[in-house]
This record gives sequence, C-alpha cells and structure tokens, in this order.
Amino acid sequence: MKKKWMIGIVIGIVAIVGITVAINMAQPKQNISKEPKDDGIEYFTLPDVDQVYINGVVTPDQTEAFTMKENLDSNPEIKVNNGDVVEADTVLFTYEDKAVTKEMEEGNRGINKGYTQRGNAIVKRDRDLANVKAETATNPETGETVTSDTTAAKNDIRNAAQDTIDSIDQDIQSLNDQVVALAEKQYTSVTAKFKGRVSIPEVKEANAPVLRLTSEGFYIAGKVNEKDLSKIKLDQKADIKVVSNGNTATGKIAFIDDNPPDVSANDAEGGGMGGSTGMSSYLVKVSLDSLEGIKNGYHVQSTINLSNELVKIPTEAIHEDGDKKYVLVNDFGSVIRREVVLGEVEGKNTTVQSGLESADKIIVSSKKEVKEGDILENNDSTGEQGGGVESK
Repeated sequence: MKKKWMIGIVIGIVAIVGITVAINMAQPKQNISKEPKDDGIEYFTLPDVDQVYINGVVTPDQTEAFTMKENLDSNPEIKVNNGDVVEADTVLFTYEDKAVTKEMEEGNRGINKGYTQRGNAIVKRDRDLANVKAETATNPETGETVTSDTTAAKNDIRNAAQDTIDSIDQDIQSLNDQVVALAEKQYTSVTAKFKGRVSIPEVKEANAPVLRLTSEGFYIAGKVNEKDLSKIKLDQKADIKVVSNGNTATGKIAFIDDNPPDVSANDAEGGGMGGSTGMSSYLVKVSLDSLEGIKNGYHVQSTINLSNELVKIPTEAIHEDGDKKYVLVNDFGSVIRREVVLGEVEGKNTTVQSGLESADKIIVSSKKEVKEGDILENNDSTGEQGGGVESK
C-alpha cells in the first residue's frame, strides 16, 4: 500500500512539471532588455542645407623674416624684445659691416700718416729757413760792408714747403671724406615695414633669420575643389570653427583665385592636384570678423551656406554667457556648444543668422540639467520638432 502511495506522488509531480513546461512553451518568448535611461530631452533638428566646406589655416596678413647680408661675421644688436608689438619704421636691430670698418681703419691710418707728413714738411721748412744765412762783402769804392738780401731765398723755401703741405692736406681731406662716407655704411639699421609682433628665435641656427615680424591681422588661407568653385562667390558669409578646440567665429570670402596652383607633369597625368583626387584645388581667402580666440596657425573649417534662407529655432533653446548667445547640440551623443548670431524674435521662435550647421540636433529642453561636455546615454529624443526655414 505504501509503495502505491509513493508511486502516486511521483506521478503527480511529473504531471505538474509537464503542465508547467507546456504552458511556458505555449506562451510567446519575451526579450528581456534594460530600459534606456530617459533624459527627457526635447530636440529641434535643423533641415539639411547645401553647404561648401573650406578647410584652411589661420595666416597673418603680413609676415617678414629679417636676415643680415651674407658673409658677415658680426652679431646683430637687437633693439626689441620677443613678443613686442612695434609700429612701422621702428628699428629692429643693427649690425656692423666689418669690411667697411676695415676700410675705415685703413683710411684713418692714411689720415694719421698724412698729418705726420704735414708736420715733417713744416719742420723741414723751418729748418731750411733757419739755415739761410746772409753773405757780407766790402764795397771797394766806399769801403762799406754790404749784407746780401735773403728774402728771395726764404720765399722760395716757403713756397716749396707750402706746395708740399697743400698736397698733403688734399690727400688728408680726400681720405677724411672717404671715411665719413664709409661711416654711413658701417652700421646698418633694419626697420619694421609694418606694425606687427616680434618673434625672436630662441635657438640661433645657421642661416636662420635674426627675427620675424608678424602682423596682428589674420585671414584664413584655404582651398576649394573645382566641383565647389562655381558655388561660392565673394562676400559670402562663413561660419568658422577651430578644429582643435571647437571655438567659433564668423567671416566672409575675401578672395577666390581663378587659377589653380602649378601642377607637375605627374599630377597632370593623374588628372589633377596630386593625381589621386582627379580635381584641382583653388586658393580661397576668408576674412575674419573678430580675432577673439584665433591664433596664427590654427586649422579651421569654414562653412558656406548656399541657401539664402534664415533658420528659425525655438527661443527656449537659446542660452546666454555674458554677451554671447549659444545653443547646445547633440553631436553623436556628446553635448557641444555652438555660439550663434541671432536675428529677429518672432513669437516663440528666433531667427539665426550664423553659427549652426546643417542637420544640427539642438537641445530645446530636458528633465535634468544638460551642459557642454555631457555624454548622453540615450540619443533618442522624447520629443522632436521638425526644423524650419524662412526666406529672407
């Protein structure tokens, strides 16, 4: 009886397990996943706009490297300090032309020799005059003693000596004139041709310039390929971004070169600049509206919007930092800051004249504070408004 009871319990357990498995198999499978964190961010996405990008480098308006004449072994005497901002015509450095100095020394030796010769001529003249003696004789008729006149002899000595002295004086004057003329060439003063900042190399290498002068004004020297050349024109506005730190600025196209740089035969056979792109590149200069945050040599990207339409964004998305206006943008999961130039306010929207890029995903609002540099765990917005544009 006990055995039958145990068998009944086992059969019951198996039945319960079987029913449970059957129920689970009958139900659809569910994927278990961690819900993404909801930042509660509302976005405004700009429309795609046809744009031209010009990559370039910040370049001084004027720059000059100052060197000395070749074959000079003198050290320059620098009159300015590294980092000084000097006006045009300021003396930057002076240096001595030692070949000229040598000629001056030879000239001065000639002058001293001339004065010695002049002095000797005077001594000789005075000695000769002292040696002239009057001769006496007795007049046979009167018996008187007569002394001969030495005036003529002395005059002859004086005249001869003066001719010698005059010749020596002429030689001295000629040598003195030469020395005076050479003195103007002995030291050369090098002056600034324009207002700029002085840069003095710390290490003096062979053939290195004494110093460089760089203007305080800058422009962007960039290139555009032949495909985009016809799309741009002078005075078009440019939004500029520094590649290294993301700083922004504005400017406009100031120059477009109609001719590409010279290409080698190999490039020509390859179909253009470098032979690999199949396109020529043309020099473009972009002027800068402000030099704040801009330094010589920075690599930048200039964006030219080809549309004449102004973008409207929600006024709520605009932030202030002093006198600067900016928006926060979700840039592939990272929050970045874009400074903007604003236009008119129309209701809940404000027009933006510059500072934004095509398809920017602007953060309008969020449940928690979002700041520049944040990494967004959830890139999907809780609500997204479509971008809008308005014709000028």
